Amino acid sequence: MRRVDLRLLLVLILVLVTALALLSWRTIDRAEGLLLPELNRKAEVVGKSVADLVQQAVGYGMKLNELVGVDTVLERALARGPEFGYVALADATGNIIALAERDAGEARAAMPTVKVPVILDGNTLAEVVVGVPQAVARTLVEDLWLDIAVVLLVSVLVTVELLSFAFGMEGGQALRGAARRIEALRRGDLRSHPRVEGRGALVSFVRSYDDRVEAITLEQSRLRERAEAIGDSEALHELDALERRYRMHETRGELPLRVAAIRTPLFLFFFAEEMTRPFLPGFVSQLARPIAGLSMELVISLPIVLFMAIVALTQPFLGGLTEALGRGRCLRAGSALAVLGFVGTAYAGDMVELLAFRSLTAFGYAAVFVAAQGHIIDLTGAASRARGLAVLVTAIMVASLCGPPIGGILADRLGDRATFLVAGGLGFTALACAYLSLPAERARNEVRRPTLGFGAIYHVLRRPALAILLVGCALPAKMLLVGLVFYLVPLELTRGGFEQATIGRILMLYALAMLVVVPIVARRSDAAGRRPRYVLLGGLLSSVSVIHLLLWPQPWGATVAVLHLGIAQALSITPQSALVGEYGRILAPQVPESLLYGVFRLVERLGNAIGPALAAWLLGVYGPQTAGLAIGGLALFGTVCFGLLVWAQRRRLANEPHASTGAAP
Repeated sequence: MRRVDLRLLLVLILVLVTALALLSWRTIDRAEGLLLPELNRKAEVVGKSVADLVQQAVGYGMKLNELVGVDTVLERALARGPEFGYVALADATGNIIALAERDAGEARAAMPTVKVPVILDGNTLAEVVVGVPQAVARTLVEDLWLDIAVVLLVSVLVTVELLSFAFGMEGGQALRGAARRIEALRRGDLRSHPRVEGRGALVSFVRSYDDRVEAITLEQSRLRERAEAIGDSEALHELDALERRYRMHETRGELPLRVAAIRTPLFLFFFAEEMTRPFLPGFVSQLARPIAGLSMELVISLPIVLFMAIVALTQPFLGGLTEALGRGRCLRAGSALAVLGFVGTAYAGDMVELLAFRSLTAFGYAAVFVAAQGHIIDLTGAASRARGLAVLVTAIMVASLCGPPIGGILADRLGDRATFLVAGGLGFTALACAYLSLPAERARNEVRRPTLGFGAIYHVLRRPALAILLVGCALPAKMLLVGLVFYLVPLELTRGGFEQATIGRILMLYALAMLVVVPIVARRSDAAGRRPRYVLLGGLLSSVSVIHLLLWPQPWGATVAVLHLGIAQALSITPQSALVGEYGRILAPQVPESLLYGVFRLVERLGNAIGPALAAWLLGVYGPQTAGLAIGGLALFGTVCFGLLVWAQRRRLANEPHASTGAAP
C-alpha cells in the first residue's frame, strides 16, 4: 500500500476506533446497570408462573406436602431460564419442599435469590425461590464485551474495504493518482503510472504530469540515439546514470485500477454468504423432516452438500460462459441470483423450498467467483497475476473473518430468518457496487480459452504424483474444513445450547489464523525444497486437530480444534497450490496451467461437498467424536501417502547425483 494511502487510512481508522471505543464503553457501562434488574424481572416472571400453579392447587384444598408433580413443574421452569441456578418451593418457615437445580458452580446458599410468595386469603403459605448465580451477570457482560470487540474489528475491516471502493471511483482515483505522483516526484521516481480516467482539476493535473514525464522520457531517448550516432561515450554514460537515478523506462508494478475496483463488491458478496455459517445447520434442523433411508443428521447436511456440489460442478463450465457473455455482466447476474436465494431462504417453509433457494444461491456464488477470477486474469499479466488473484483471496479471507461472528450476533438478536434478509441486503449492496465499479461489456462471439473437460482431468490425475497431491492432500483438507468447521461444530454447539454469537466467534478463528499465518508461510515456503515440507507439516497438523473434540469440554474443544485447523491449513495451502503448478509443468506439460488449476479447484470443491455428507453420515451412526476422528484419519492417510512420495523422490535423487533437484516426482 502506498504511503499516502496508509496515512489516510490510519487517520480514518484512528478516528473510527476512538469513536466506537467511547460508544462501546458507554453502552456496556449502561448495560451493567440494566442486566441484573432485567435478570431479576425474568426470575420474578418464572417464579410467578410456578406460584400461580401452586396457589390454584392449594385453593382446591390440597396441602403443600400433598402436591404431586411439583418437581416436574420446577424442572420445566428451570429449563425456561438457563441463566438460573435453581428453582425451589419453600414453606412459610423457609423449609424446602421441592427443588430443581443445575450445577452453576456456586453454592446455593451464596446465590442471590428472587422470592415470589404464594398467597391465599391474605396469608403467605409458601414461597417460590429462584436462584440467580452471581457469575451469570458477569458472563453476560463478558459476552457483551466480546460482541463489542467483534463489531469493532469488523467495523475497521469494512471501513478499509469501503475506502478502497471510494478510491476506486472516479474522484477517488484522481485523488489517489495525484497523491502518488507527488510522492513519486518527491522521491525522484519518473516511472509511468496507470492512466486515470475522468474529468476535473485533479485529472487535468494528473494528465499534465504524465505528459511532462513522457516528454522527459522521450527527450532522454532522443539524446541517447544522438549520442549513439556520434559515438559520444561520455554522454551515454551520463544518460545511463540519469536513467538509473530516475528509473526511466521501468515498468511500475501497480495493479490496474479495474482489478482493485472489484475487491469491495466481492467482499460484500462473500460477507453475505459467510454470515450464514454459524446458524445454517441449526436453521436447517428446524425445517428438516425424516426421509426414508437417511438419518436426520444426513438430512440436515443436504443444503450444505447441495450448495458445495453445485459450486464444484458448475465452476469448470462457467469459465467459457463468463468470457463469452462478459465478466462484469455474469458477476452482476450471479449477485442477483444470490440475493433472490437469500431472500427466498428467509421465507422457506419446508425442506424442499430451502433446498431450491440454497441451490439458487449456489449458482450465484459460482458465477460470481468464476467471473471475478476471469476478470482478474483478463486484466493482469504474468508479472502481476499473483497480486491480482490476491485481491480475490483477500476478499474471501476478510469476509470469512467478519461474516460468522456478525451472522451469529444477528441470529441471536434478530433470528435466523431476519439474518438471511440482512445477507440479502448485503448481496444487493454488492450488486450495486458492481454496477458502479465494473464497466459495461459486450458479449463475445468466441471463447478464447479452453474449458475444463474430462480429458484434462484424466491427463492430470493419471500422474501418480499429481493424483496423490490432489486427492490425498487437497481433497481431505477441504473435507476437514467444511465437514468440521461448517457442519459438525455449528450443529453440535447448537444442540448443546450455545448461542449463535458464540459459534460465530469460534468459526472466525479459522479465518483469523489464515490471515496471520498464510502471508508468512507464502514468503518462507518459496525457498527451494521447502514446499513439500510445509504440505506435510500442514497435513499432519490438520489431521490431528480433531483430537481436541475428545480432550476438552465444549465449547473449548471446538474452539481449539478450529484454531488448530486454521493454523495447520495456513501452513499448507499456498505451498500446495505452488506444487500443483510445479508438478504440472513437468508431468503434464500438454495441459495448460489454467486447466491444471481448474482440476485442482474442482477436486477441492468436491471435498467441500463430500465433507459434510460424510460427517453427517458418521455423526448419525457413530457420534460427533467418531465422525471427526474418521475425517481426520482420511487426511492423515493422504498426508502419509504424500510423505512416502516425497521420501521416494529424495531417495531417487540421492541415487542419481546428476538429477535435477527441481524435478517433480
